[in-house]
Amino acid sequence: MKTCFLTRHLALCPWMSGLLLFPFGLCAQELRLEPVPYGDFENWLVREIKESAIVGGTLRPVYAVAESDTLQGNVPYESTSSPWASSNVYAHVFGVTKANNNVYPEPHEGGYCALLRTEKLDFKVMGMVRMKVLTAGAIYLGHIQEPVESMDATYAMVDLGIPFTKRPTCLVFDYAAKIGNSGRLQYCPGRKEEVYEGYDKAQIFVLLQRRWEENGHICAERVATGELLIDQSTDWKKACRLELEYGQPADTHRLSESCRLNSLYYAANSQGKQVPIEEKAWADSGTAPTHLVIFISSGYLGAYRGEAGNELRVDNLYLGYEE
Repeated sequence: MKTCFLTRHLALCPWMSGLLLFPFGLCAQELRLEPVPYGDFENWLVREIKESAIVGGTLRPVYAVAESDTLQGNVPYESTSSPWASSNVYAHVFGVTKANNNVYPEPHEGGYCALLRTEKLDFKVMGMVRMKVLTAGAIYLGHIQEPVESMDATYAMVDLGIPFTKRPTCLVFDYAAKIGNSGRLQYCPGRKEEVYEGYDKAQIFVLLQRRWEENGHICAERVATGELLIDQSTDWKKACRLELEYGQPADTHRLSESCRLNSLYYAANSQGKQVPIEEKAWADSGTAPTHLVIFISSGYLGAYRGEAGNELRVDNLYLGYEE
């Protein structure tokens, strides 16, 4: 059985601009820990997707953080028990079936963790047209509409977040990272490839929102925010704590574009249509949330950009509540 390093009493010391705290520091704080469903990454479903003959005809395994099972056939999938979705998807674009899989189960402490990897798919269509598609490995609370039918507006296919009304203090988790820091990034959206200077980081963020609907539009206030950007390789760090800051953060400039007030993300409205989540303002610190977003990725630069080979491993996700 996998060893859990979390205890009811966590002694914590500040690190990394106050966002992340490590155990066994100077100041003690008592937390009540609630496991995030399937956040121990012990259960994985395997989908067997048959790709089109014109891209090689491979029978490709595609993993999902869900009840353990094996599914065969090119059919859309949505778990009825797990709240997690990922960058592992079944796509059918311009009549061509292709699968993406860059989130994997990996052995860890007698069980499994989630391995997220930034990878570049490099393949030919009908042996002639070369395609290069770079994606960061990502897992998140929500679901994605399958089959993916377009390489444009990737967030528009994702129903991000789950209903949630509690007010946790933090996210607690284990992680390890491999960050290349070569100074060379790639933009590979399909038929072109660009190389440019820059650096990529792995990312973990938590958002609490209060959402409501007006004439089909989904509006929101940001109730709480927590973000960790990982820019260096590291061995496993145990029982790390990502603080949630309620109301408007003291320094919004330190947040990445992903975590500033935005309308980047989508959700299904009451008619089942995918529409942007229009964040209007920072909520008062006492506001009750309606939705929770947890997003974990091996990159933070957006669709089709990043450094191939970057990796993030995560395990043992808990929401912490001060007693």
